[in-house]
Amino acid sequence: MKGFPIGVANSDVRSLKFNPAGVSYAVISQKKNKSVIEVLDAWESGKVLFSPQYILNPTAVAFSADSRKLFICDVAGNVYVFDTKTFQQINKYNVGVIASEAVASDNGYFLALSSGTNVAVMNQETGALRTTIPVGGTVVAVHFSDDATLMGVLTGNGRLAIYTTRDFQLSNEYTGLDQAAGFDFHPEGKYLTVVQGNNQLQFLNLSDQNDRPVLYDEDGGLTYVHYLKDQKHQIYLTYNAQRSIKYKLLKGLKPHLTKMLTDELNARMAEWARMRPDETMEEYQLRVNEETRIQQARLYEQEIATELADDLILHSEVRLGGYNPDDDLLTLGFDNMPQIYLTVPDDEVALFQDVSDLEFRNVLYGLRSDDSFEMTYAEVYNKRNGKTYEFNNKERRSLDYILADNNFVPIELVQQTGMEDVKLQAIKEDVVSTAKQNNLISDHTNIQVNTTVVQDVDANGQRINNYKVSFRYTVDGGFSVMEDFAAGKYRIEQSHAAESMLKIVMRAFESDFAQYIKPGKKVVVRITGSADALKISGSIPYDGCYGDIDSEPYYLNGQLGTMTISQRQGIRENEQLAFVRALGVKKYVENQMTSLAQMQTDYQYNVELAEGTGGQYRRISVDFTFIDAFSN
Repeated sequence: MKGFPIGVANSDVRSLKFNPAGVSYAVISQKKNKSVIEVLDAWESGKVLFSPQYILNPTAVAFSADSRKLFICDVAGNVYVFDTKTFQQINKYNVGVIASEAVASDNGYFLALSSGTNVAVMNQETGALRTTIPVGGTVVAVHFSDDATLMGVLTGNGRLAIYTTRDFQLSNEYTGLDQAAGFDFHPEGKYLTVVQGNNQLQFLNLSDQNDRPVLYDEDGGLTYVHYLKDQKHQIYLTYNAQRSIKYKLLKGLKPHLTKMLTDELNARMAEWARMRPDETMEEYQLRVNEETRIQQARLYEQEIATELADDLILHSEVRLGGYNPDDDLLTLGFDNMPQIYLTVPDDEVALFQDVSDLEFRNVLYGLRSDDSFEMTYAEVYNKRNGKTYEFNNKERRSLDYILADNNFVPIELVQQTGMEDVKLQAIKEDVVSTAKQNNLISDHTNIQVNTTVVQDVDANGQRINNYKVSFRYTVDGGFSVMEDFAAGKYRIEQSHAAESMLKIVMRAFESDFAQYIKPGKKVVVRITGSADALKISGSIPYDGCYGDIDSEPYYLNGQLGTMTISQRQGIRENEQLAFVRALGVKKYVENQMTSLAQMQTDYQYNVELAEGTGGQYRRISVDFTFIDAFSN
């Protein structure tokens, strides 16, 4: 993207895929009836990293979303799986599908293989075929949504079909998309964008088929579209046009209100479900049970929706509608939400002549299934007679995820983890008290620990419950040099705050939380290292305590990249410093929590860079997510 070529094809290119971390790319090229695959370096032009000659006539290639795996399909229906650092073969599956295209989902569950008029979906981890879907036309493109809950298939007959990945049943479809060449899901999940014809991009609202804004490009030549985020989480739309690649900072689309509400609702419900330090067991079970959970979820849904609506009635054009004398119902209409009905006696209807006489008070809102607002409660004051009329639809049927019990974590797990959270807090208080007595930390170091159950769906579409245990800390500015990492420091033993936090981790998993360490089960360990914006002059010596790091995948402010650090070159950038702090946590966990070796442990590194300077920005945190934690 700096403007110079990194490779030149000497034969017809059949497929080209970039490693998501940006370090390499894979090309399948074809001469006459023979195809070959090469993985090339993205930084050194023409440098071939890997070319398995024993794979005869490869047909499709894909990288896993975390960049750690390479999938190669061949003409015999095989799928080969390679490690992208060593290029050692991990597995080989015969799925019986001659794939012309392969697409991996971001959650690591699925590999979609398109072949003619069919799309087969393979489990990335086991190689098992999950399903094969006849799509009624020649496949043009296949994509998964960012959260991997949806899969879209565009076919040459102008049809775009959307399937839910839980059961791979059709959930939505768009037709009449003649000359559509490609599409992509918006990262927030409300829209997708289709390249249609030569010069237009059509935005399709997944909740409202009537919402279809179009972007025209006068240069023409459009065949491809892709969404991306920058490190500030701004969303860009990128597409090819005639002799160019274009980027647009995307604005003007409607926000995904249901996602915003759901995220906030889950956060509030997780906090509500925690057992309070002053609660007895009887009091906790009386406060947190199946009935109270439904009531609390409804209350939070109402509160959050009303906050999101932001006095929508003030921006609404109100109009008087018809009157039903049999039920004494007067209709009030709005230009930005559904109409409501007021109970108004027959002899008072005449006093409703002008909407300017009406004043809406204590208005509450809810969200509909099409991701739009509706009024659920209002007190309507009529200035003409001084009377207030109540509209009350609070007990309406809420959104499906509120009412469907199978979308809730079982209440016994909520209660169990709520009580375990109290035990974890007690461990924290004991460790922190000892550290303070030894003058290692003070009240200026604040360590936070918590537990939560997160419902998920596995690669087979079965609902599972994951158990997440989180550890993090903050240190007030001005005290970090004594209690946390000083500038340029990265070893765990150089931070009393980090050591204290990790002692809590050790104590927890040696006692009550050891039950979640089960042989063969999967645990995701997400480690975050952070650094401030203090410029590094020259380099900081790296003593090699964690070994040399070579092209290790990591996330910088949510964006995937690779990290390389050596003793010879030292630490030259703040992201390297933050990464080494995170790597220290991994080494500590591996050395101290040896029982984790029994599990399928997936370590993920996350780096955060602050815009400010100061010790309060130099810290670490770690989250353990035990997948399907409560099954045998």
